[in-house]
Amino acid sequence: MAKTIEFLDHRYELYILPQARQKMEVYCDLSEGEIGWLGFVEKFDKQGFLITDCALLKQEVHSTTTEITPEGLLEFWNSTTPEQQQHIKLWGHSHVNMGVSPSGQDNDQMDYFKDNNPWFIRLITNKKREYYIDIYDYENGIKIHMDQADLITYNPGAKELRESIEAEIKEKVTKKETSYSKTYGGSAYSSGYLDRKKNSKGNTKSTTKPMLEDIDVKYVTSFNEVLNDPNYWQNILDK
Repeated sequence: MAKTIEFLDHRYELYILPQARQKMEVYCDLSEGEIGWLGFVEKFDKQGFLITDCALLKQEVHSTTTEITPEGLLEFWNSTTPEQQQHIKLWGHSHVNMGVSPSGQDNDQMDYFKDNNPWFIRLITNKKREYYIDIYDYENGIKIHMDQADLITYNPGAKELRESIEAEIKEKVTKKETSYSKTYGGSAYSSGYLDRKKNSKGNTKSTTKPMLEDIDVKYVTSFNEVLNDPNYWQNILDK
């Protein structure tokens, strides 16, 4: 019987900052062969992981392989602080125009990161923006494959920007009350322009004069009065 794992929380959610994602995409776009990089990842608000940045190392590339040189690795390591080194938790590379499924060499590569790392992320992409992502939870002895849609771009300033724009709209934008006027059968039916009040018999009476005194103006309280007007139907039937 096959073994399955069901996660009851969000410990394996995966987010990435916009600049980090763009850097990876540009790496792929500008390289004719495979190209690899390391990424900085942090635990994110008890909801998984956040890729904050990525770095390109000196390497030798081919159409189907990429190898970081020992000099490149040493140079990179010496250029980072001990705190930054604690967050190097991602190995990413491009498959150029090929599919993103991992090769045997890709799988073997993850054994290298097992030492002194409770977890590590492998990310494979290509020029078509396809992704293949695995989280190696060495501490718990499991590997989690992530769907492409699971890599969520996270913009820390998006919430503040939305709240700022909402406040600005509330301050500067108001709803305009619209009104209309149409003419049917030689009479103008108007709504919204003139104040009306009921007389003692309950009929509607305008408190102002028509805007154009030479036009026969008839005021209505509902659209049914227009449809029941014989002049309206006569005008339609005569056309």
